[in-house]
Amino acid sequence: MNLTWGKKAATGVLAGLLMTSGVTLAAAAPAAAAGAKYTCKATPSLSLGRPVSTSSCKKSAKGKAVKKHRAVLLCDVVRGRGTPHDVTWTLYGDWKKPGQKSTVKCGFSSFLRSVKVETKK
Repeated sequence: MNLTWGKKAATGVLAGLLMTSGVTLAAAAPAAAAGAKYTCKATPSLSLGRPVSTSSCKKSAKGKAVKKHRAVLLCDVVRGRGTPHDVTWTLYGDWKKPGQKSTVKCGFSSFLRSVKVETKK
């Protein structure tokens, strides 16, 4: 009978120890993710003559806290036949998580004015 009680006690202590370490690990994971900092950048390129902007974020000690980011593209489109004039369009990519890339394209007959990245905390 004493042997059975000893096994139950040892099993209970081991289960308590494992549960405590599991709770500690679960509590530590969100704290590490919340403290992550990222540096984001926008990269311009051309695709079949169309301006394209791609934004991406990488972990960096000097960065800032980012939950989502997206590419922003300013394009000049020439309108009119007799007296041509430029119309500026601002295009936005989809919101993405820091490990993913956000891409946005201008239409044909467009000229690249600028690219940038918008972020959300």
